[in-house]
Order: sequence, then structure tokens, then C-alpha cells
Amino acid sequence: EKQKIIDEATIHYGNFLKALGFDYEADRQTVDTPNRVAKAWLKDLILGSVTEPPKVTVFPNDDKYDGVVIQTGIDMFSICAHHFIPFFGYASVAYVPNDKVIGLSKLNRVVDWFARRPQIQESLTAQIHKFLSEKLECNSVAVSISGKHMCCQMRGIKHPHSVMTTNKFSGVFMEPGNLIREEFLHAISKNGKEF
Repeated sequence: EKQKIIDEATIHYGNFLKALGFDYEADRQTVDTPNRVAKAWLKDLILGSVTEPPKVTVFPNDDKYDGVVIQTGIDMFSICAHHFIPFFGYASVAYVPNDKVIGLSKLNRVVDWFARRPQIQESLTAQIHKFLSEKLECNSVAVSISGKHMCCQMRGIKHPHSVMTTNKFSGVFMEPGNLIREEFLHAISKNGKEF
């Protein structure tokens, strides 16, 4: 099934290149490019669109931990739905558990799964927030993403240093002056400065 999709996409991408006036078959470096592009899209770039969600392991919060759990510096790679050009950066995720806590690596897996599809950053942020809120059955979840968009760097305005930040907060993260909110904002303050 996947090979059939790759074969079909290869034909169409080759036709796309020809329509742009690029004779990819004349160059030994690009003669197989349509097939490589089709495989890259299906096996990596849009993996979140063609696979099941990651299995999210949750554990009982036996010790009734009621502090904040924060994971920062989660690598994020995605594709802008408007131009099909990459955007990339870092995500930070936090929650205040009720009866469940999540396996730490699962936060990274959730971000990666939602990121690997064509979309806008605003939607990516909201999707991660909704998924974690439902899986953890908790009201206090925060997601922050800082991303550089190649559509702003390579085309259009051509500003290579601009960084877009999107946030989706709920529960205590929405309360101004709340120490948990302030702790999360402090933890994510370096997102975007490192790249």
C-alpha cells in the first residue's frame, strides 16, 4: 500500500518538476529525486498524518504530586500548510497532574507526531494541548512553541531571524501572577534564543 502511494507520488512530483521547466532526468544527481522526495514525505515529513497516535503511557499519581511538570527544548520539525516549506524550533509542554502522570518521553513523542504533518503553528499548538489534556484528564496544561518559518526566511519578506511563538494555556496557567504560570514562563524564556 505504501509503495503504491510512493510510486504514484513519484510520477506526480516528476510532472511537477517538468511543469516548472526543470529537466530533472537530464542530471544524474536529480534523476531519482521524485522518488526520494515521495519516500521522504511519506516516511518522515508527514508521518503524523499517516500513522496512529503514539501510545501514551500514563501512570497513577500515587504520591499525589501537585506541582508543575515541565519539559522544554523539545525539537519540533513541521511543514507549513500554506507553502509546504518547513518550519522548525522548540516546544515546551507543562501540566499539573490530577490522578495521572505521563511517561516523560511521551511528551516528546506527542509533539513529534503532531508536528509531522502540513499545518500552521497555531493549529499544532492547539492540537498538542487538546491531546494532552484529554489523555491526562487534567485542566492545567500549557504548550508553547517557538518556530522559525522558512516561508519567512527564504521567500516573501526574507527575514531569517524572526521567531514565531504560539501559546495555549489552560487552568492555573491562565491565572496572572500564579507561581506555576510564572515558573513555566521562566522555563520557556530561552526558547527561540538558542537557534
